[in-house]
Amino acid sequence: MKKLNVLLFILLLCCSTFVFASSAPADTKAGIPYPYTPAEGSIEELYKDMLVTTLDPVISAEIEKQYGMPLLYGLYDVDFLHIDREAYRGFSFILKVRVKPFVGPHNTIGIDEITLSITPAGIKVENFAHKKSFEVPDYKKDNYPNLKMPPIS
Repeated sequence: MKKLNVLLFILLLCCSTFVFASSAPADTKAGIPYPYTPAEGSIEELYKDMLVTTLDPVISAEIEKQYGMPLLYGLYDVDFLHIDREAYRGFSFILKVRVKPFVGPHNTIGIDEITLSITPAGIKVENFAHKKSFEVPDYKKDNYPNLKMPPIS
């Protein structure tokens, strides 16, 4: 009986060590290679909202540059498409986001993907890709005479 107890103890010790020593999930090392939406009310959602708020001036400036005038987009509607960290515990990131600029009361006029380089030195736009265009409603066209639609890429 004593041998059985010792054997069970050793087996339990080995199994618990394996569980606690297992490696981190691959996505924490390789970035997030897919669209990701955190759970409502989670700490991740809070962090995402803080990051989107921080990135807003850069994203808004790029939208203005591409469309020829300032446009709005929903901060709540920014999709994270890909996040990549250049080195483990490094502080240089590549972030790809999807935004949907709109005119008037949320009349979406495009779907755009913006790739950002985030480093301690600042935030820089690496790439802008206009994926889809939508017509400006007729009753709004007079309000946006300088609007230019970026070419689809």
